[in-house]
Amino acid sequence: MIRPFAENEKLGAIKALLSPHLLSDELKAEMSRFPTQALIGLGQGGGRIAAELSRFGFPTFLLNSSKSDMEEHNYLIPETRRIVTSSKDFPELEGTDKNAQLGFDIAKENADLYKRVALDDAIQDSEFVWVCVSLGGGTGNGALKVALTFLSKVRENRALPGGKIPLGVICSLPSSDEKGSAYRKNALAGINVIQQFINDNKLGAAIAIDNEKMKDYYAHNPLKTYGGTEIDAKSYSNMVIASALAEISSLPLFDGRSVFDKTELLTTLSTPGWLSISKYKDLKTDDNIESVIKNLFMNNEVLATYNVQNAVAGAVGVLYPSSKNVSPKIADDVFRYTSDLLNTKVNLSISKNSKLESLTLYGLAVYPTPSVRIQQLKEELDHWVQIEKEQEEAKKQAASSLGLDEFDDFFSSGNTGTKRKKLTLDDLNTDDSESKPKKAKAADLEDLDF
Repeated sequence: MIRPFAENEKLGAIKALLSPHLLSDELKAEMSRFPTQALIGLGQGGGRIAAELSRFGFPTFLLNSSKSDMEEHNYLIPETRRIVTSSKDFPELEGTDKNAQLGFDIAKENADLYKRVALDDAIQDSEFVWVCVSLGGGTGNGALKVALTFLSKVRENRALPGGKIPLGVICSLPSSDEKGSAYRKNALAGINVIQQFINDNKLGAAIAIDNEKMKDYYAHNPLKTYGGTEIDAKSYSNMVIASALAEISSLPLFDGRSVFDKTELLTTLSTPGWLSISKYKDLKTDDNIESVIKNLFMNNEVLATYNVQNAVAGAVGVLYPSSKNVSPKIADDVFRYTSDLLNTKVNLSISKNSKLESLTLYGLAVYPTPSVRIQQLKEELDHWVQIEKEQEEAKKQAASSLGLDEFDDFFSSGNTGTKRKKLTLDDLNTDDSESKPKKAKAADLEDLDF
């Protein structure tokens, strides 16, 4: 059972982002029904996403070929769940330097470790499992296919009515500030893996964090800890998704006029596709509800942007202060405009909470195709491939312009001269037998160069 959030000393700076309703007595009384979730962080970026979510008390496993990457989370995640995936073929390697193919090879080499995690009771008993990964990287992105293959098979035993598998992915997409083709190739290959699992109904929802949206983070008011330390942009984005998941997971626990029950939540999260979660605070009675709903689903602060008119599942939650009542017309308008915008079945939640001071909306939508950022990544990849091609050609031209071709064979084996060797007493023996020619041995032929 997850501990009440008000009693959780590990929340840290994320507490500043949480809706007050998570600290309410109403939620504390119902924590035994809080949806149980487990986390698996792949690589450095995925490990950081998973570690942020682990603050809520979710059992969390980290797998990484670099032990040092995982040590930063030793105060949150026990050593037995920080698993090093070392390589027998490359024992000296710690990390993959953004080489996702190498990451894939190392993951295959450590298949038994991934199987062991997939079969752990904490994974099998959870109502939902999230796999966290940075798609621009090499270790985690390379391991994604291996991890999902085992997890999908195991999680079939927890399939919901209709066969939906309660297994999801939280992934981050590289920003345009991350230079080079490798980031884009890795990300697009990772997206392809996720989409294939979605198409085969072997995976539920995937949540994409768009790091491109973080470019303006420092231009506004960066989040600071209570001690005044500034939170970096990527940590902030991880905190936003962690708080969003905790908040929407709490919605089924409140009484209300219309309940978004746990089965509906798990079914939404288990719907194959790309999930967006968003929040709108301080809704006013005189607000233009249609405009608010569009903003709710189209202008997420951190998550990727989608074509909102082709959703395959949706939900909208209305959470209001106990001291105020929500107008039936507002609730009806919220439902109607959400249904019209998403053009799919929408689950509705209307509930109240004593800790809230303003009316808050939550929006969930699952889309069949990846975010619009994917096309941008493809264009950026073409751009970087061209740049790197030009750099390679410039390097060859620079070598040619030196005019030193006559020295190309200078360091070949034919120019090495006589090899020196240390002399022994036998070498100084003047016996006549030493002047006799020696028979050649096979070893003498080894170093011949054609």
